[in-house]
Amino acid sequence: MKQEARLQEPINNTVRYYTRRDVAFMLSLLYCPPVGVLYLFWFGLHSFLKTRKYIRNFSNLTTDFMNNGRAVTNDGAPGSGKTFTGSNVAYFLALEQWEKLKSDYFMQCTMVAQWVRTGETDKLEAFKYLEESYLFYAEREAEYIPCLVSSVPLREYGTGRMSYQITADMFLQKDKVAEKTVFFNDEIGENQGVDKSMTNNAEYLAFWRYPRHFFDGMFVNTNQDGGQAAIQVRRSTDYVNRLLGQTWVKKPERLERRFEKRKKRYLKRLEKGKLSESRAEYIGQELYYDYKYYHTIGFRAVKHQLMTVKGVAVGEVEEIILPAIGGVQYDERAYINQYKCRSKHIAMQGWDKLTIDPYDNSEFDNEVRGNVKV
Repeated sequence: MKQEARLQEPINNTVRYYTRRDVAFMLSLLYCPPVGVLYLFWFGLHSFLKTRKYIRNFSNLTTDFMNNGRAVTNDGAPGSGKTFTGSNVAYFLALEQWEKLKSDYFMQCTMVAQWVRTGETDKLEAFKYLEESYLFYAEREAEYIPCLVSSVPLREYGTGRMSYQITADMFLQKDKVAEKTVFFNDEIGENQGVDKSMTNNAEYLAFWRYPRHFFDGMFVNTNQDGGQAAIQVRRSTDYVNRLLGQTWVKKPERLERRFEKRKKRYLKRLEKGKLSESRAEYIGQELYYDYKYYHTIGFRAVKHQLMTVKGVAVGEVEEIILPAIGGVQYDERAYINQYKCRSKHIAMQGWDKLTIDPYDNSEFDNEVRGNVKV
């Protein structure tokens, strides 16, 4: 249970790991007075401050991503970080929107009586929608992440709260959309219940014109195909965030090397039958959690460039530093079922007729290399 709980705190794991290491470097000056040890102290201090900067910037990067509009589409090749970056940007945006929704609601509550006296019906109407949104999210805050709606299930580390799910009725504007909501729409060119993968669905496209003018919320999309609907959605967003790739900035190499060494020793002893069944199970479980744990530690850098929908660069290529995992994760099985194969069994044409005949090795067997017959 402790190991499972540790896996649910990836950002804290990163902070703890580097903080302990950096503090150890700084304290080395107390035990090793020579001048050469000053390098270790300054190295530890520099790394400590950099880790804090990375964590602080990660939680604030939503401001940088969304300061030019309400909707952004992450575009780029597979593996460039579209889903990871988009889901975490949407998550932190939702946290900001929830705080803003709460403050707006309680402040405007004090104004209702005055608006009634002065007959300001437009403000009362707007407050009604704000109140509906606040009460809806507040009632479910313990189980769901407020203000976060996603096309793929997103789970919050630490609490286990889930995101709300995008439905086809929302795209067709049959269901009311709550104010201050942040939508994460992964793979906008894919079919998610509305016929929009390669066609211009009028109702679906009308939905994307609505938030630009009337809806007080935000959209974070990802896209990598050229479907007509995807192109239309991208045109309706404020700008495109072109992701150019991701690389590791900090990686727990020491933990990784230790894990690989233990794993090789374990497999070697297992093959030779030197471990009892219970001991093999215990060590195997330890290795499983060690592997999962060190993958929660570190940072990766994602290069990106903001562009207009017509492909004109808004600024220079920039780099953002993200924790190895982030604040939320998506369930890969749900992702595969929703977009790729819908839980269908593997089907290959001619699979039942596939046969593998023994290979004729006679010519090879008759070869003689030196004096040895192979």
